Amino acid sequence: MSERLTADQIRADQLDALHERAARAAQPAHGAAGAADAGPADGALWEAARAAVAWLDAANATRDRAEETALRLLKLTEETGEVMNAYTGLTGHNPRKGVTHERADVAAELCDVILTAAVVLHEFSDDPAGTLDAHVRGITERMRAGADERP
Repeated sequence: MSERLTADQIRADQLDALHERAARAAQPAHGAAGAADAGPADGALWEAARAAVAWLDAANATRDRAEETALRLLKLTEETGEVMNAYTGLTGHNPRKGVTHERADVAAELCDVILTAAVVLHEFSDDPAGTLDAHVRGITERMRAGADERP
């Protein structure tokens, strides 16, 4: 008979998997030319997002679904605020604190926003990767059309 895992064990296993995937995604791509352009992080992003969704769903299974969705959306705004905090620290706009961050800090916070958005997108789409892809393609087409219309 198999032993049933506790929610804490599941969370720990999923966090370990998220960290491992993030580390693999951060490594440079090897292989055929253009492999780096294909974006090895694309697959890692959606794997990490799915794992985070499963982790959050398990951890918050007793919470009302609408409340959980609202909290995930709030998390997105929190992460966006952290981008601005890092940017303020990069530019030294707070004279009391001065320069406290580097460009890499802003980039890391932007990555948190992207991952958080990918997680919450699961709440609104059965195919979040496909939804994002279709949306980006639509934006790209509009940009191209706008560029073609310029004199």
